[in-house]
Amino acid sequence: MSPSLHQSLLMVSDLEASVAFYRDLVGVAPVERNDGNVEFDTGECTLVLESDFDQEVLDGFGLDEPGDERGRGVIVAIGVDDPEAVDTVCERAAEADETVRMDPTDVEWGRRMALLADPDDYTVEISAPLKEDQRSNT
Repeated sequence: MSPSLHQSLLMVSDLEASVAFYRDLVGVAPVERNDGNVEFDTGECTLVLESDFDQEVLDGFGLDEPGDERGRGVIVAIGVDDPEAVDTVCERAAEADETVRMDPTDVEWGRRMALLADPDDYTVEISAPLKEDQRSNT
């Protein structure tokens, strides 16, 4: 069996604000809620938003507390069905006064993408493959 990514876990400071961001703006539906975390089925792997672990759990896993700059260096890439959906997600984010780091852009590798900041400053890429007739314009 080849290794595969089955889950990405983000430690978040405000679980409800993060759930609202991913559910209402990005458009992924929660599939399971447990004590301290919410799981979203994103197709290939599960995205888990986890309330900060207490010190005992951090110590047990050999982890450091995430601190105030938890989103630094992390990009969560979420694919959507079509290029227009990238624009729709960004419109919802702007209407909700969320940070759009990069407006929807057609990139040379054949995708339309945008970058948002979630409530903990994780960078969230929203992207979709360009349609064949749109590729020649990049």
